[in-house]
Amino acid sequence: APAPTKSFPPPATVAPAAADAKVVGRSDNPTQHILVHNMFNKDEETEQGWENDIKLDFEEECAQYGKIANVVVMSKEPGGQIYASFDASDGAMKCAQNLAGRWFDKRQLRVEFVDFVPDSA
Repeated sequence: APAPTKSFPPPATVAPAAADAKVVGRSDNPTQHILVHNMFNKDEETEQGWENDIKLDFEEECAQYGKIANVVVMSKEPGGQIYASFDASDGAMKCAQNLAGRWFDKRQLRVEFVDFVPDSA
């Protein structure tokens, strides 16, 4: 019998849209709070006070898109997560769309909207 031919699925079924890092999670339900993944790897950060350096860089980057109310660096958790709160959801939306899918220090950022930002890491 002839060997069955391999058939590849059409590209649309390879990855769901949500897997695209440029797509902001929950963008159909935006808030003024975002969560950015992959900003850092806590196991590679050795400098004293690295959390603060990352926070300052992040605030500087995000301030272009709107007034920031709060930034929390989850420095003890895996995943390189940083939460940011803006005064208004349009600032959060602009920032999220700009950061999503961008490469930062060899890591691709993913962004999603969240309902609140934790008080501290």
